Amino acid sequence: MMKRRDIAVSLCGVLMLVIAGSMATLEPWAAETKAAPPVGAAKPVAKSAPPAAPPPSSPTVYQPAGKPDPFHPFIETDLALQKKLEADLKKQATAKAAAKGRPISPLQQSEIGQFRLVGIAGDEKRRTAVVEDGTVKKFYTLFVGTVIGPNEGRVVEILPDRVIVEERVVDPNPKAKKAQARRMTMMLHKEEEGKP
Repeated sequence: MMKRRDIAVSLCGVLMLVIAGSMATLEPWAAETKAAPPVGAAKPVAKSAPPAAPPPSSPTVYQPAGKPDPFHPFIETDLALQKKLEADLKKQATAKAAAKGRPISPLQQSEIGQFRLVGIAGDEKRRTAVVEDGTVKKFYTLFVGTVIGPNEGRVVEILPDRVIVEERVVDPNPKAKKAQARRMTMMLHKEEEGKP
């Protein structure tokens, strides 16, 4: 059995819904009564009416014609041209590597002379070297066995102050049976204090 309070709350809810519904129907009725002149009333003299407000328009749609692209850089610089050229060179190097059937890393896209040895970390058992690519200013880590340079050079040894890279050089002499090994050393340059 429902209590008086529950009945009162239910009736209040129904009453609120009825009032809200009648208010929605009253607004158009009130607008019609204001617009219709009373019966038998004299017609008002035509006065210059204020300019009518434009009818409400549909939602605004962005028209990009004749406007600048918001995602296009404001200033064209040589840096953008340089990046495009670098991207073209990388595509060419990647195409050459794909022709050979091997993947190519950023370390293999630049000559070994372009890398600068920045630091060496680790102990005698396992060392890691860090090199900086001078053209794009990026850093890469080297381990023993890492492939570096376009001629498939490999890091063979990492010492406390240098990294030794070995490249296989094919001898143009057809009688030579073995490829020659060429060793290159990347020295760690310690910067002195006080010098820029």
